Amino acid sequence: MKNRVVAITGGNSGIGLAISELFLAKGYKVAIFARSVERMESFQKRAPEDVFIYPGDVSVSEDLEMFYLRCYELWGGIDTVIANAGVALPEGIADVTEDSFSKSVDVNFKGVFFTVQKSLKYLDKGSSIILISSIQAQCGAGIWSVYGATKAAVRSLARSFAQELGSKGIRVNALSPGVTRTPILEKFGFGESNLDEMLTQVSVNTPLGRIGDAGEIAKSALFLASADASFITGADLQVDGGLAQI
Repeated sequence: MKNRVVAITGGNSGIGLAISELFLAKGYKVAIFARSVERMESFQKRAPEDVFIYPGDVSVSEDLEMFYLRCYELWGGIDTVIANAGVALPEGIADVTEDSFSKSVDVNFKGVFFTVQKSLKYLDKGSSIILISSIQAQCGAGIWSVYGATKAAVRSLARSFAQELGSKGIRVNALSPGVTRTPILEKFGFGESNLDEMLTQVSVNTPLGRIGDAGEIAKSALFLASADASFITGADLQVDGGLAQI
């Protein structure tokens, strides 16, 4: 019986790493596409026959093509594709530059589109595609306006892809995390006290009274990839503790 194979972009940190670890623990072969592979060396050493890491940039479609080809040569058809790679740049309207705008669009929108397109000829029948969006796709985004717009585009892609690929037995869904505890939070430059204040306010506004954990997002991705979600496609699973639902 063929091992299940998952291919994930941006699987080297935060939510992507949590997804990679969970799928590996559940018996998947895990192919990870990431800009930085050095930090993944210890992860690969844990299961060298079950983890494949490929360095590349999701905004370069040729990199994605080679990633899938190598994955197919190693393990055959792919069962699950997770388009997770993304960037979040906190900028007010006046601070957005053409370069920062292009970076967000190239990674979050163009990168997701071609992550899916380049995977199609390698997918097994009955496979699952999961696009990582965000609750910012449906909320006023403030300093995240460009980020929120790109994630809204990802939500739209999930609908269109689901319609087009359903006849081939391929399910496509979006997964939209809320505020989640990952290392990227410390990279936004808010300062420790400001960050703590922001996260406290988010927790207060969240019905469950806390922010998310990357492992919770990973479990939701595993559900969407599984046979338990066999009649779910075109959906947006929002894992946000209720923050964007009330």
